[in-house]
Amino acid sequence: MSMDKEVRRSHRRELLQAAAIAIAVVVFDRSLKRITPTLLDRGGAWPDEDWPLRLVHVVNTGAAFGKLQGQTSLLVVASAIGIVLFAYMLSKPSRRQTHRLGLALALGGAVANFIDRATSGEVIDSIKLEFWPAFNLADVALTLGIGLTLWSAARAHDPKPLGDHERLEGNDQP
Repeated sequence: MSMDKEVRRSHRRELLQAAAIAIAVVVFDRSLKRITPTLLDRGGAWPDEDWPLRLVHVVNTGAAFGKLQGQTSLLVVASAIGIVLFAYMLSKPSRRQTHRLGLALALGGAVANFIDRATSGEVIDSIKLEFWPAFNLADVALTLGIGLTLWSAARAHDPKPLGDHERLEGNDQP
């Protein structure tokens, strides 16, 4: 097999892996959003407030931290742009697994919240930490994904990333 075919096959496998991750994010997020209303009334929470992590049923028509409430059209367009951007970036070959993982997580999170906003004009936030506003699994995937992508991009510009064999031995010379 020629090197070019091998590279294309490898890239295709990486795209399928990224698609599987993004689809898993959408499936898990949508499942939690569907089950939450069956377990809790709107505004309800379980267990009691003295627990640091709770399942809640909060409806959000805005973005993170309650910003842009009622701006569904803007948020749908912004989500669509994010989806296209993440998919385009994933289509480019990358040797960094963290970069691909980050983009796949971000894509899945963007798609999951896009589906909710485009179909019902709101998202269900089901997770509540004692010290943080309610959020959903798509928000977690988006945040982790963007963080991993930025971290990977920052490391890509480091001429000798930590863990490099020469650095471990204390030899910084090329």
